[in-house]
Amino acid sequence: MNHLFEEASYVLEKIEENGYKAYFVGGCVRDYCLNRPIKDIDIASSAKPEAIQKIFPKTIPVGIEHGTVIVRHNHVSYEVTTFRKEDKYEDYRRPSKVWFVSELEEDLSRRDFTCNAMAMDRNFKLIDPFQGREDLKKHQIRTVGDPDKRFSEDPLRLMRAFRFKSVYSMAIETNTEAAIITHSALLKKISTERITAEFIKLLAGEQAGDALARMKSCGIFPYLPYPLEEKNKGTFLSFNWNTLKSEEQRWAAVIVLSKVEDAREFLKKWKLPNRVIHSVLDILSAFHIEHWTRMDLYRSGLNTALSGLLLKCLVYSESYREQAFNLKQLAAGIPIASREDIPLNGEEVLRIKQAAPGVWVGQLFKEMEEAIVEGTLSLSEQEINDWVRRWEQK
Repeated sequence: MNHLFEEASYVLEKIEENGYKAYFVGGCVRDYCLNRPIKDIDIASSAKPEAIQKIFPKTIPVGIEHGTVIVRHNHVSYEVTTFRKEDKYEDYRRPSKVWFVSELEEDLSRRDFTCNAMAMDRNFKLIDPFQGREDLKKHQIRTVGDPDKRFSEDPLRLMRAFRFKSVYSMAIETNTEAAIITHSALLKKISTERITAEFIKLLAGEQAGDALARMKSCGIFPYLPYPLEEKNKGTFLSFNWNTLKSEEQRWAAVIVLSKVEDAREFLKKWKLPNRVIHSVLDILSAFHIEHWTRMDLYRSGLNTALSGLLLKCLVYSESYREQAFNLKQLAAGIPIASREDIPLNGEEVLRIKQAAPGVWVGQLFKEMEEAIVEGTLSLSEQEINDWVRRWEQK
């Protein structure tokens, strides 16, 4: 893990060589302290954006008005942000004005939670003015300073608190949770896309059930893009979320456990991509199939069928292994994966039937496809040709 910091140390070193201060900050420091995989490295510096652009040959001014410049080094991007303090958040997302400052602690004081308000120099010395390391040891999420102020600035931090609870298996500190309850309605001020992004990450966490149950008790559910209603007490908490492997499976689980009546409308309210919506709806269709036929399995596909079966087994505490084995056996007996595998095309059908094109051709192929899947018609070219000759429009 240290090699990521060692690679990025070049950036800190170059900034310091030019007379400025620079530190690793935020999530990379938090994850380093937790001995978790590090994805991105962010840097805070006393150097202003114009200075950073002069120091490094390859930069991208992604948020220069707020002090952020991306530095490219060895094909890796590093966000370098000038130490700053902020004015009021008039749009509940960004400060109306920022001032560049010279001291690191003043910059750290504007951050959301103590675990994200730590910094580290290139010698791995921790700078922790708000006891974030201590909170990590306590497995505790606590805001930097006044929680009412932090959540009023950007109410998305409410969702981030539950996301951290889920991903890092942490508890929310008492005063922080009280402020969440007080300001829960402010989530209505936040765009659906931002809430959805946090919710997706929350569902993928190891303690998703615990986080969802706590969201409910804190009064968050009514203010989500589609208000959730856990109709069975303890369902979210007792459900084995960790067994689910995909985002689509997790959305399907939320719908089933919440007993959402209109799944398509639910998914649209969260502004999910059509690809995800279709996949979730397919999983839900598979979830509701009691007795699988070859055509059921052919239409859904084995992977979707297994996803629906897994969800069903988790919800109803059934054994998955034997039922999954049976589905795989059933799938192994289906000779085609799609209509394209049938060794006959429309032109050949017209030649065999000596007839003009029409809607009847589509009906013929539909019945042929079903016969092949169900095993009453083989893929022998001769048998298929004979079947076409005998076929009569109903």
